[in-house]
Amino acid sequence: MITPWLFEFFHELRDPVARHDPAAINAHFLRYLDLWTRAEARGYHGIFFSEHHFGAGYSPSPNLLVAAMASRTTTMRLGTLGVVTPYATPWRVLEEIGMLDHLTGGRLEVGLVSGIPPELAIVGIDAAEAAARHAETIDVVTAALRNPLVSHHGAHWSFDDVRIVPRPLQQPLPIWTAVRSAASAASAGQRGWKICGGFLSARDMAIVFDSYRAAARDAGHAVGPDDIAIRRLVSFVDDANERPAGVATARRQLLATLRASAGPLPPWATLLDSPDGELEALSNEEFVAGTPAQVAAQIVEQCAIAGAGNFVVAFAATDHDELDRAHALFAAEVAPLLRTAASTVRSAR
Repeated sequence: MITPWLFEFFHELRDPVARHDPAAINAHFLRYLDLWTRAEARGYHGIFFSEHHFGAGYSPSPNLLVAAMASRTTTMRLGTLGVVTPYATPWRVLEEIGMLDHLTGGRLEVGLVSGIPPELAIVGIDAAEAAARHAETIDVVTAALRNPLVSHHGAHWSFDDVRIVPRPLQQPLPIWTAVRSAASAASAGQRGWKICGGFLSARDMAIVFDSYRAAARDAGHAVGPDDIAIRRLVSFVDDANERPAGVATARRQLLATLRASAGPLPPWATLLDSPDGELEALSNEEFVAGTPAQVAAQIVEQCAIAGAGNFVVAFAATDHDELDRAHALFAAEVAPLLRTAASTVRSAR
């Protein structure tokens, strides 16, 4: 079974005038909250909210979106992919995890990530410092979830016998992280965390995921397809012959988001203006486009190659009506095909 999840960037208003209108922003929030609420009835397994700052999106604190959705839903999993740890203190990360797990009734999916370098750089956090803060926070989180009292002595924080409350409802708590390299995947595997990959081709992700599986096995953690996800940008077309146009739409959408985001564009961004441009850092497989049947076939094939049992869908559409249609179409015509694809997903290689 390939489990369907939503990934929400929560785009800001496209109209530059409306961006300065508090009433328009509030209406935008309410429309998104209603959209996410409908996702439960549509059968999505869960939603992951992302964290971004200083432009393009309205999600500087995904934990607040999880809290808002906790009372609007009853069964759908609610998570983050993820909380950017270099901005935070490890005890606050832990305290909010505990609060959210209780507010969601044990439906929380925790995601911890090191962040987007251009955004971090705006507030003076370079890549080396971000990596160090992230590693230290992970050490504290790992220790605190296992013990009622936690001590830590590192470069950024130092404390003894701190009691973190409230304790999470779920035991154990599902923790995710985003991976792009064999090293980051192996680190997650050693901890027994779940992983999500994107941007790379399915075959390149399979290599990364193999490192995850090997490290988890060596550490004594039993992991399989249910612990691995692929995230892709999906766009729909009405006719199978229009699939290239759907890919082009998704590429333009990603470029527009990057241009609206903080900091300089990544080196591969210029490829998005080229119909067939591809680098190792951004595979054309990132853009899943076509009719519902074509989209499902691409997802099943990629998950089979990589050994992933979860698919996290981000939609290229940003207009509210188009996005609602994409949500509904994926749930009605793609997700059922994913759920019957169990025999195609390999757990090991």
